[in-house]
Amino acid sequence: MDGSGVITFDDFVHFLDSIQKECLELEFNEYAKGSGRIQEIDFTELLLARTLLSEIEKDKYRGRIMSRSDVDSGVSFFQYSQFMNLLNDIHDLEIALRMFQIAKKPVTQEEFQRAVRVCTGTPLDDKMVQLTFELFDEDGDGHLGHEEFMKVMKNRIRSRGTVNVEIPPKSWKAFRKCVHERMMVAAI
Repeated sequence: MDGSGVITFDDFVHFLDSIQKECLELEFNEYAKGSGRIQEIDFTELLLARTLLSEIEKDKYRGRIMSRSDVDSGVSFFQYSQFMNLLNDIHDLEIALRMFQIAKKPVTQEEFQRAVRVCTGTPLDDKMVQLTFELFDEDGDGHLGHEEFMKVMKNRIRSRGTVNVEIPPKSWKAFRKCVHERMMVAAI
């Protein structure tokens, strides 16, 4: 295409979903090395990779997964992408989890699963719920460390591949101008 065509909103959403899936596949395959599964420690590394956490903080999570995980059956791409797609609805999930905090009610695996299902419309694989708790249950009492979970998830969103990347001001202005022009054309 020469860029002069018009796409529908649905086509644009499909385009964005395709890009997101492709990026997730690239990330996943870097660790899977053709096996179709990644180890739980690799999932942890992928989760922590684009955060601004210090190595000491990251080591805390690595240690938890290594000490708490009994049998490492690995994580499939479907499970990985399902978990990472939580980031698309993280603000809704944060509100749901905050309700538990306000009510001073602990978040169990069942409650977390229910909150995810309500916020995303689909349940999270049981293996990924268990892995989430192995990572974010600070004291091993079976309850999710809400603050810690949200800190890592939001940190990952803020830095999604953009750690130490600056967008030149001219590029931003050009982008804004293009969006404005397209909106004006669409309004006519």
